[in-house]
Amino acid sequence: RPFEEWLHDTIEYGFVEWLIRTFVHDVRETRNQTSMGTLYDAIPDIDRIELRGGVTLGEEAEEESVSFDVVLRDRMGQPLVVTDLNDSREPATEPMLESLIRNATPVAESNEKLSAAFFVTSSYYEPGALETAEEATGGGLLKRSKNKSFVKLSRKEGYHLCLVETREGEFHVSVPEL
Repeated sequence: RPFEEWLHDTIEYGFVEWLIRTFVHDVRETRNQTSMGTLYDAIPDIDRIELRGGVTLGEEAEEESVSFDVVLRDRMGQPLVVTDLNDSREPATEPMLESLIRNATPVAESNEKLSAAFFVTSSYYEPGALETAEEATGGGLLKRSKNKSFVKLSRKEGYHLCLVETREGEFHVSVPEL
């Protein structure tokens, strides 16, 4: 089977294509350009996609790096979006979400251009995973942030945490509600 044909059938390729083609329009149609602004504004800057990519934390040679299933970068190589995937029929679990947040947060702290961390599952999210996302984003009734599903690092800094489900090539945002 030719490489390009194989690539187009992967969940990674489908996710990236959905993000840059469909998600942007969904955000615009639901008038969430402001509440999803950090991510919405970063999407046009995506220049390259790295599968099974690593992101270095800091500039020194001995700095550690963290890995993601997909890393979308700008032309200077800065990470804009990091993504972990669950391509099994098993539901996405709390430890899976905790791992994404544990890896994405130091990336956002050392790369101010990181706009979002996505978790994509071809199954569904266990309640514990949804609770983990809500806790990380300060969700709940008394939330005061103008940004949807936003992991705050400081008063102005942070990144969007988005949970996506995919079935038969279609992608749907579970968190946040658009």
